[in-house]
Amino acid sequence: MTDATRIAVIGASPDLDRLAAVLVERGAQVVEAVSDAQLVLTATSPIQALKTARESVDALAAGAVYADLNTGTPGLKRSLSEVFTAGGFADVTVAFPGSEVDADLALAASGPAAARLAELLAPYTSVEVISDVPGQAAARTLLRRLLDNGIANVLVDTLWAAETLGQSDWMHQEILRAFESSTAHTAEDYLADVSVNFKRRQMDMQDVVELLSESGFESTMLAPIQFTHGRLMHNKRIPRG
Repeated sequence: MTDATRIAVIGASPDLDRLAAVLVERGAQVVEAVSDAQLVLTATSPIQALKTARESVDALAAGAVYADLNTGTPGLKRSLSEVFTAGGFADVTVAFPGSEVDADLALAASGPAAARLAELLAPYTSVEVISDVPGQAAARTLLRRLLDNGIANVLVDTLWAAETLGQSDWMHQEILRAFESSTAHTAEDYLADVSVNFKRRQMDMQDVVELLSESGFESTMLAPIQFTHGRLMHNKRIPRG
């Protein structure tokens, strides 16, 4: 039987805590000392990340991986990678599609030690190796946040506008209906339509601008929407996977 992967944990965060719990549930072994670990999982804070890495690097065993789950920019991850001159650094992003400890994990890693990280965790879960360039996993985390916050802010702005017009209850239910019927095809349809019909959408928004102007509501989203339409009009291509 394959020996359990020895894991040390530095710091705490919801993602780190849940990841460690899943790995232990599946048979990994948590050790106290970094020097005894094959894999170090860390999440402190962007401010503390470099300090923690520098304090840990000399204790890291040969062939061990220092896996950073901190929120941070690709630039921070590159700086962290430079601390580990032997190439033991991996930048990790993790998502939990389910809510239980035994739920499937969505792990991806980049950096010099990304492939080694995948080997160490192979008995417990799969890891998508993005590349050996540190920071690409972090970029995915931040892009997810851009999407999440963009959607949330549009919803808030729309509900504020509806409240000004005395339509907040109806609009709230309309939002729920739209999300209930949404699928992956819904997103594809939006992208296909806006890439072809951006002029029509731009004209549609003129009436929205007039409506909100008459109501006295100052939208936080009108300007970004109009800016996007302008980019499309000037042949800014929408990347499609």
